[in-house]
Amino acid sequence: MTIPVYIMEEHYEAYYYWNYFVEKGLIPASGNYLLHVDHHDDLSPGSYDWDFKYMPNTLEEAKRFTYEKLGIADFIYPAVYKGIFSTLHTFLSVRPKEYEDRDMVLKGREGELVPANYVPFIHAKYKKDPNSPYKFFKMRQGSLKPLTIEEPLVLDMDLDYFYWDDALTTTPPKRVEISREEYDSFQEDPYHPFRIFPKRLFTVEQEGEKHYLRYHERILRERIPEREKVEKRIYDFTSWLSENHIVPRVINICRSRFSGYLPREAFPFVEEEFLARLGEITDIGICEIGE
Repeated sequence: MTIPVYIMEEHYEAYYYWNYFVEKGLIPASGNYLLHVDHHDDLSPGSYDWDFKYMPNTLEEAKRFTYEKLGIADFIYPAVYKGIFSTLHTFLSVRPKEYEDRDMVLKGREGELVPANYVPFIHAKYKKDPNSPYKFFKMRQGSLKPLTIEEPLVLDMDLDYFYWDDALTTTPPKRVEISREEYDSFQEDPYHPFRIFPKRLFTVEQEGEKHYLRYHERILRERIPEREKVEKRIYDFTSWLSENHIVPRVINICRSRFSGYLPREAFPFVEEEFLARLGEITDIGICEIGE
């Protein structure tokens, strides 16, 4: 069996890909297992500009929702709430870590998806209610220990998993041009809205006659892993797949090069090495969604 592999640039695009997989019959519309292999769990509940009484029903709606409403850390819960996944496995550690399972609920309301532990006394009565505001799912955490997966599986792979030591400082500046008036406002107002985030993420700068608002996320771990360490992580993960006979229905791979979680100069090597090793343990075919 050839496993289709789809490659995307940034991780929020996965929401559209998963809807595409359902549309094309690659996975069922519900009851799937998401194996989210990443340096980050991407489980920010977020504050969405969306009323979750209604979920995108067509690919075109899913596309607009993805590119207009989602960020790179809040795209998983909407897919769980839609029912695409009934098991959510965050696979974060590059070293073996025992699995921990929890029964969870996800409550949807206007602008929010709120996760909570399943409490039978509170939630059991909603399980058979078709109009329930809750979605029920299993949360699993842990990595690289023996595992059997029986549900239809989507392998959701972020290449920054292999580049565990974040190096966002290697990316070009993230900035937008602003007016001189806005530049002066930021400089002069100690309570400017972009100054009072929980941590300092923004500054302003001037180049010649132009002015910019600049985003800068400081990462303390700036050490870039050696090539041999990355190769070992790729080998360990793909060996785990092979040894546990884990066969995804479909694989989506996130490069994370524009966000900087995988440095641009590293992504060709990491992607090529991972695909080569994946091709050694199973039959894969690179696919494109197209326009």
